[in-house]
Amino acid sequence: MKRFQKQFLFAAMTFLLLFPAVTSAVSQQPAQQPDGNLTKESLEAVRDMRRALLLVFRSRVVEANNRDKAIIEQVLKTDPQPKSGRNLWVYGQIARKLNAYIRKYKSLKPSYELEEAEFVIYFNIIEYRQLLNALYPFGELFVIVKGSPQLQIPPRIVWKTRKILWANDAIGNLIKDLKTLRGET
Repeated sequence: MKRFQKQFLFAAMTFLLLFPAVTSAVSQQPAQQPDGNLTKESLEAVRDMRRALLLVFRSRVVEANNRDKAIIEQVLKTDPQPKSGRNLWVYGQIARKLNAYIRKYKSLKPSYELEEAEFVIYFNIIEYRQLLNALYPFGELFVIVKGSPQLQIPPRIVWKTRKILWANDAIGNLIKDLKTLRGET
């Protein structure tokens, strides 16, 4: 019994000695955000921008190293009008919610060409899930600021969904963040 008491006492003393050192080392490390998640504050870049282009397609990017750069390059080279039936259908679903926001708050204007757009709202279709005999498109939504070649500012992703979402939920999250950012609530 005394042996057990000595072992317990030794473990308790070790814990009491090491716990403050470990907690202070952990608390001194800067809070880092995971690479895949951008915050609402990053939407600040589009606060005063009015012309948005909506793109919907299934990305062919499978690059893990610099995924954002590959997506931006693909978005800037693609045709803005969806051609296939399913992509057109998803485009219509997202555009319907976006148009309702545009009609109500008048803080955005649709753009139909990349040249006239100030930023791009891009939905990357990952998969279609069939639930109760209905198809639901799931994917990621990105907000991409085009940048400025004259000022040597490269295009960049300023907002994206935190996980793969149903298309209506993804655009709903973006609209909610835009309303908050622009004081439209």
